[in-house]
Amino acid sequence: MWKWIGAFLLLSVWAVANDHESSVHLNMVHQLDPLIYDVKGMGQWQKGSRKGQIRLVLTRTEKQDGAFIQWVRWNKKGPVSVEYTTQIAELQTEGNFKVTFIRREVLNEHERRMVLGLENKHDKSIQRAYIWVTDMGTYRLEMKR
Repeated sequence: MWKWIGAFLLLSVWAVANDHESSVHLNMVHQLDPLIYDVKGMGQWQKGSRKGQIRLVLTRTEKQDGAFIQWVRWNKKGPVSVEYTTQIAELQTEGNFKVTFIRREVLNEHERRMVLGLENKHDKSIQRAYIWVTDMGTYRLEMKR
């Protein structure tokens, strides 16, 4: 009988711990800014002993979409901090675009890029933005009609 009580208590503690972890994540997700429209992983980065994930963050307003690249540092337990964030400013200067699709492309073992489909909100013309991350805080962008 004590064996069953011990197993029940252990299972109860595990369930409470698991529920606490998911409620912490739920609260973090709930607090995300409503303007954040989409987040996509772009690949990994490493600079010296620091390493982590690169992600593309899209925001959406009535006027236009915004695109940002973030370098998130990871340790053995998972994500630790956002090391750097940069805006893809050319998208704002080129026009008022709405992102219609996002595609991650692996070009070779060491080269990846993101492709964004862009629709101009004024004249409905369509372009593609090709984004390569070149180093922490820097990227290369090509726009094609």
